[in-house]
Amino acid sequence: MKVELLRVTEGGIRLVADASKVSGVSSTRDAKEIIALNTDNDYSSVLEHIYFTFDISEISVALSRELLEHRIASHTARSTRYIEEKGFSYYLPEELEREGAAAAIYRDAMECANAAYTKLRELGIAREQARYVLPLALHTHYVVTMNVRSLINFFMLRLCVRAAPEIRALAMHMYKICMEEYPLIFSSVWCRGFTLGVCPENEVRPKECPFKGILPKKREIKVKFERQAKSIIEKELATYQKKKLIPFKVIKSSLNEYGRTRANSGRRSGSV
Repeated sequence: MKVELLRVTEGGIRLVADASKVSGVSSTRDAKEIIALNTDNDYSSVLEHIYFTFDISEISVALSRELLEHRIASHTARSTRYIEEKGFSYYLPEELEREGAAAAIYRDAMECANAAYTKLRELGIAREQARYVLPLALHTHYVVTMNVRSLINFFMLRLCVRAAPEIRALAMHMYKICMEEYPLIFSSVWCRGFTLGVCPENEVRPKECPFKGILPKKREIKVKFERQAKSIIEKELATYQKKKLIPFKVIKSSLNEYGRTRANSGRRSGSV
């Protein structure tokens, strides 16, 4: 895997600070103070003014599909319709590589796919048709442009130890680059648990999570105030109902569904 920074917005700290002042932040605050205000309080829309463009190579097609889940970005991938893929290189998971017999089966599958593709091309089959025998492990080349707000979301999800190993490795490479360019912003960002101060993964956090003994689970925090919060929600909805902004049937149905959902969740997790 290779990751290279092609372009980044220059003077981004000043740009974000100036944009923040337009939205109402005091003009007497300096740029660093404004950045801290935005990142600490998640006032993140102004961070969209900073863009990064990455050149990413030697990643699998499977990973590139996961990248497409991050839709607030501009994506360009190598085309198997126009580029010849004979003798292609491919991704081999480290876990599988350690398994001798399994790794041999995997490599055989790659060789079979390459042989099938090559034979189809020799028979005169067009690339756009022959490419359907290519595997998800096929290495591809990718260029992606993302703004800082989108990158923060990407890192929160993909730096988690539960992320797929290949995309977590990519996130590590990209994060290192972002930290070198704008440490003032990205030093407060990592996985969701670190960034939010509470882990939403709850019971599914694996033992490998380095924050498991430090960060509380979201459910641990939420259960402490949930019943009281529900009564507050009921009052808020009732207030709107009195103003005839929400039909009473909608309120009643919403609260009943909320109660059933939480009860079922409690039974599954063992929560009270």
